[in-house]
Amino acid sequence: MALAHEVGRIIGLFALACVQVTLLGLPSGFTLPLVPVLVICRALLGVSDAFPDVGLGRALRWALYGGLALDVFGATPLGAHALALLLGVLVVAALTRQLRVERPVVPLLAVLVGMLIYETVLALFLQPGAIEWRSYLLMVVLPSVVIALAPTLPLFFMLRRVLRGQG
Repeated sequence: MALAHEVGRIIGLFALACVQVTLLGLPSGFTLPLVPVLVICRALLGVSDAFPDVGLGRALRWALYGGLALDVFGATPLGAHALALLLGVLVVAALTRQLRVERPVVPLLAVLVGMLIYETVLALFLQPGAIEWRSYLLMVVLPSVVIALAPTLPLFFMLRRVLRGQG
């Protein structure tokens, strides 16, 4: 039964990554980052569970599966998105371990921090040569983070409802 659930999660994250990469492109050239936002929200809900280590382990698996799916569908080096998501999840989990995640500002701040880490790690992997950080932050990271904040609260509350229904 546990294996079937895990396979279902993998298929779901791969399907969501496929939708993100192929269908959710914006006219500005950015995509709506549903997978990173969902994984960060899962991390928040995981560390606020009765057994936070188990919840964090699940969130890390989601980060791995979702990151690898983004790498496959996005034609990036295998492991780049996965590593970026794993680092983002670890930092967000460490920062929010003692917070009450029900407050709407917590998921927003967690996605802000997680996306900053995610985009920075991706830049280090994907940009050949030196990076001019000031322009990169203004032209890539800032718009990406702002776009990621839009679906954060609906995804967070939907995921919380779904996970509580399983528990």
